[in-house]
Amino acid sequence: MALLIAVGAVCYKTHIISNGINKGLSDIALKVATPALLVSSFQQELNGERLRGLGYAALLGAIALVLSAVMGYIFIRRGKNSVKDDNGRLSIERFSAIYSNCAFMGIPLINGLYGEEGVFYLTAFYALFNIAVWTHGVIMIKGETGIKQVLRALSSPALIGIAVGALLFFLNITLPGFIKETLDYAGSMTTPLGMLVAGAAIAQSDLLKALKKIRIYWVSALRLIIIPLATTALFLLFPFDDMIMGLTVAASACPAATICTMFAISYDKDSLYAGEIFAVSTIASMITLPFVMWLYQIVNSAVR
Repeated sequence: MALLIAVGAVCYKTHIISNGINKGLSDIALKVATPALLVSSFQQELNGERLRGLGYAALLGAIALVLSAVMGYIFIRRGKNSVKDDNGRLSIERFSAIYSNCAFMGIPLINGLYGEEGVFYLTAFYALFNIAVWTHGVIMIKGETGIKQVLRALSSPALIGIAVGALLFFLNITLPGFIKETLDYAGSMTTPLGMLVAGAAIAQSDLLKALKKIRIYWVSALRLIIIPLATTALFLLFPFDDMIMGLTVAASACPAATICTMFAISYDKDSLYAGEIFAVSTIASMITLPFVMWLYQIVNSAVR
């Protein structure tokens, strides 16, 4: 994944990927590849164990999101050492700390770690994430509220993919082999497309300038280390399935969400600052993600 990010950055710097192409790749990843992977992941046998697993995944996902939000508001606030809320920068910091890149980074990561079964359980977390991002997240960045944000959340391609997949799962409908294979092929594009887009986004940032901003280090540390470790410590108090706990920790340990930059652009906030946080946290995650997962497995093995 790290090498694919590097390929995306090189392609952008050498003008193979332009801003327009990168937007197109992003749209394909979000609107085609990810929904295909989500529908395909629901092609599982309906049984009590999987239903319980989905319920546990939803519960752990809700706990992880609430914990992230509470810690984001507690540890990122106005003060003599914080940035002024100039052009939405304080809100961008909180958004970046609370919401992980569980789509572009999380889904490929879970697919690699746990396969389709892991992605199947991740859908519960991802559904809650999308609803939270398109409601609370938009309100936080835009500073406004409204029913339109809720409707937009419910009509996102990812949630439609989850709804279709869940319907097939609960009705115990098995898709014909050629359709399942087509979905698998389309879903397999999620990882390379997501990493290419992330690499191109990083290449557009002034990393040297970003690395001089102490606040970005704090936001990145909160997003990549502090919140995931707090999530791990909380989860170990409950006797849940190891895989479901592991994939939730992995999703919560991903870097800052790319959608923060998109929202900042859409609502005329400091999109450059959002991009800098995304770039630094994504690069740092190449070290922190393996570390967090390694530590989780060590601690989990010792406790269990």
